[in-house]
Amino acid sequence: MKINNHLSTPAYNNKYGSKQTNTSTNPAFGDLKTVGSKILKECNCDNGSLSRYAFLFISFVFLVGSRFVESRNNDERREVLTRDIPAVALSGGGVPIMTGAAAYAITKKSGIPISTSKKKDSILHAALCSQKQVKDWYSDLKNADNPLINLMNTVERHGGNIRKVMNRFGFEKELGAISTSLENKDIITAAQTAQQNGSESFKTLENLIRNIPEDNKVLKFAKNAQAYVKVGGIAVTAGLLGFLLPRLNILITNKKHEKKSKETKIPAKIPAPQTENKLSVSGIKASATLGLHNSSAIQTFKSFLG
Repeated sequence: MKINNHLSTPAYNNKYGSKQTNTSTNPAFGDLKTVGSKILKECNCDNGSLSRYAFLFISFVFLVGSRFVESRNNDERREVLTRDIPAVALSGGGVPIMTGAAAYAITKKSGIPISTSKKKDSILHAALCSQKQVKDWYSDLKNADNPLINLMNTVERHGGNIRKVMNRFGFEKELGAISTSLENKDIITAAQTAQQNGSESFKTLENLIRNIPEDNKVLKFAKNAQAYVKVGGIAVTAGLLGFLLPRLNILITNKKHEKKSKETKIPAKIPAPQTENKLSVSGIKASATLGLHNSSAIQTFKSFLG
């Protein structure tokens, strides 16, 4: 059974169809659909992981927010601000930026790309590549279409240096037969020209690229460098989250309670004024003197009576 099935009949459409408005032109629903699509795209878990922005949003709202609301006192609220927020920010944003920057620096120094970037020559937008990407770039090229030009374009696109890569492969002479330039774009242009002309030097270098062994020097260097950066990022994160932030919070808490205990400490009794003591001593002396005079007067009166 269909609800309002009569609304789709030919008679109803002929009578009232011209009066219906097109709801697809409603801008409000269109905007909501666009926003919803963006949210779903950020939360897409098809590849097994959330995007960085989705991770940060969920962590700040549900993890940090709930801890802050459930805090029992100001000390726990302050710990959320000085421990939990930096921890989430470091895990979700700081580590990728840090490892990406390290990978970018290694790529520029060695000429062998181990980073990817949406914006070329931008250290802030660089990201550490995976071991699978490294293997795809520098090995198993025998079945690839146009492997030499594709490899050159990959190195250029990710900020590497074609000549340094070829030198590490051991193909310095073969590349020199095609181009002696140090610039990537010039080398790529020369290689494309040699390919179009059917140059033997191009065919020789391309055959070498097709038969690159699995244990070649470029692949070994890239895999080791990628692993070192990854382990270094984990070590720095563990040190910051496991030692530095907890230690900092302990020091702040101890300092706060130490200051509070000093402010609420009960003051010692104020000693009695010295004037009272002096008066008391003077009174005792006066009494003793008066008693001595009375005793002398009695003795004198007894002597007078015989």
